Amino acid sequence: RIETGRAELKLEPVNLNSLVEKVITQLKPQAERQKLSLNKELARDLPLVQVDEGRITQAMVNLLHNAIKFSHPGRSIITTTKPSEDSVVVEISDTGTGIAKDDLLHIFERFYKSDKSRSGQGSGMGLAIAKHIVEAHGGSIWVHSEEDKGSTFSFSIPFTPNRKNLTQS
Repeated sequence: RIETGRAELKLEPVNLNSLVEKVITQLKPQAERQKLSLNKELARDLPLVQVDEGRITQAMVNLLHNAIKFSHPGRSIITTTKPSEDSVVVEISDTGTGIAKDDLLHIFERFYKSDKSRSGQGSGMGLAIAKHIVEAHGGSIWVHSEEDKGSTFSFSIPFTPNRKNLTQS
């Protein structure tokens, strides 16, 4: 439903710093089992954005879960928030395996898995779902990655919603 633009979003003013805190708390046990530390750099006085809290939380969980899954033990993952010109940006950076250049073009496609050796893990839907959720809110999502150095997944949510074909309640 999100992909076709027929998802119902329950929009409310939300501080994304609060959602980052919740997601980190939720995934901290998993990170600790992988011997990873979850760190945050949250902007002060971050403007509120109109989002469906549950859906944006799901997008953040998907991104942070991937960072945990593909990071090396003993390393850290940093989640950052910052305002930009017309939006709030969330970045999740890891020092994991990184993504090959050839895979970067396809990373947000449904069922795509860049690490073929891990084909048994996950459905290949997490990044596609995150993309559709962010875009349903009028935002953008992108990645910067280097093999063996890590990845930074970023998304922006505009201050003023600009959604198309979506039902609001």
